[in-house]
Amino acid sequence: MAERGDDAMAAAGPASPGVAPENHDLDLELKVGQDHFRLGGRLFGRSGVAGAWLNGQVRPWGFSLDGRVQQDARRGYDFKFDADVRDWLRTVRRWMLETPSPGERL
Repeated sequence: MAERGDDAMAAAGPASPGVAPENHDLDLELKVGQDHFRLGGRLFGRSGVAGAWLNGQVRPWGFSLDGRVQQDARRGYDFKFDADVRDWLRTVRRWMLETPSPGERL
């Protein structure tokens, strides 16, 4: 049996010299609360650290999202989205009350 194993290793050939596997580490984070969440992560590699995160929060009449994306030591990009559903509902209600129905247009 040992001879067969040795033959298989010999047929496979030696490992390529000077080639090292790339090491990457991934760090993920997820936090969830009663009215908010946070999702983030970082990727550690040979060229540096890249990361991104996203926060969300529910408010009485809307919600908000904000986050950041960054690659290595380059410029990061921030964003924020704030939705006030109460104002949107008021606008829709006003539009529906002011817009005549199709039967009234004739």
